[in-house]
Amino acid sequence: MDNEIDGDMEELPGQPRVDVPESDLILLQRAAHAIGAVRFEVVVGEGYVNLHFADGSVIHSWNPLMFNGDALDLAVRLRLEIYIHEHDTSAMTSDRKLANEPHGGDAGAATRRAITRVAGEIES
Repeated sequence: MDNEIDGDMEELPGQPRVDVPESDLILLQRAAHAIGAVRFEVVVGEGYVNLHFADGSVIHSWNPLMFNGDALDLAVRLRLEIYIHEHDTSAMTSDRKLANEPHGGDAGAATRRAITRVAGEIES
């Protein structure tokens, strides 16, 4: 059996470029500040940011509004309480600040947004 591919290879399409909306950048910046980021670097066209910390560490490709792992990390670092109901998700800080997001068609996106919104309410 021959493993060679005959004919011309079509180039696979690349991922579409995504910019983070300005309102989401503000949310991300506030949430980053809550976990101690000292510098917030927007990666234009990629849909995420890089976070720089005082100890020299960097978190690359961070966007808790898009990535489940980033949202979970944010919730754990800030010790948030998350309540996922049938139609909405609530995220709450230890001092009872609350963000609530209706699920609409995507409970995961609503949960990530609730976490990010309430994180932005925390004073670091």
